[in-house]
Amino acid sequence: MISTSRILKWCLLPALVILLASQAWAQRIEAKVTTDLRTLPLERQQKLRDFADKVTHYLNAHNWTDDPWRTIVYLDMQLILEDMSTSAEERYRGQLLVHNNYDFQYFDKRWRFSYQSGDLLVHEETSMNPFTSMLDFYVYIVLGVEFDKWSTLGGTVYYEKARHIAEQSKFGLGRYIEGWDRRLDLVNYLLSDRHKAFREMVDYYFYGLSFVKDDNAKARKYCAIAVSMLDKIILNDPENEYAKKFLDAHYIEMVEIFRRAQDQTPLRTLMVIDPAHAQIYRDILEQ
Repeated sequence: MISTSRILKWCLLPALVILLASQAWAQRIEAKVTTDLRTLPLERQQKLRDFADKVTHYLNAHNWTDDPWRTIVYLDMQLILEDMSTSAEERYRGQLLVHNNYDFQYFDKRWRFSYQSGDLLVHEETSMNPFTSMLDFYVYIVLGVEFDKWSTLGGTVYYEKARHIAEQSKFGLGRYIEGWDRRLDLVNYLLSDRHKAFREMVDYYFYGLSFVKDDNAKARKYCAIAVSMLDKIILNDPENEYAKKFLDAHYIEMVEIFRRAQDQTPLRTLMVIDPAHAQIYRDILEQ
């Protein structure tokens, strides 16, 4: 997996892109979890002092995929909790931010669940739980995003798992169903024909990125196809948020891939479809 810590300085970019390509094909869950408990009463903060460690263990200890390559998926998860407890039950309102410090981020503020400080977190595919089902849902969304990078529509199996969780939770979690209609809408979109072209583009891009270290011609060939596909996606849907976020995350890499290419058509295309960074592409073209 590639992290923003490796995308820091413009002057290091040529070496950076080689580093990106060499590390792009390694994937299991390795999660870093942080919690913000400041809104909770002090008593609750004490009870939940090991909460982040428990969630981290839950995410990292389970074998989420059947991937024989043991491909590592890095993710950061930030949890903010507010107390909604009653005299009979410890209950919380939560916000969840999950990202990979690179090219995706999901934020969810409609999380409601009960949790006793001594509860064990157990992964169970066949039963719904307002706490762990939320974690499972976003893990599978993340896996869907990542495995689309390794093969054409390779994330489908994980999106389907996320959809199953959302469908079951939307109707089966009683008073904790808030937000599950939106989560179901999210994963239905990710699996829709409308989003298919974007997912296919991602596969071409990362396939091209994998050649940067050893074969610049192949890297440029497949990344150029990805740019052409992005052009069509934005032509058909100028406000496509996934395309915009992709450009924001990857424009520096693409500049370095095409900087010395004889055919700079991709840079001209990028200058049109990515106006936020048009001057950067223009400066390269005018060199």
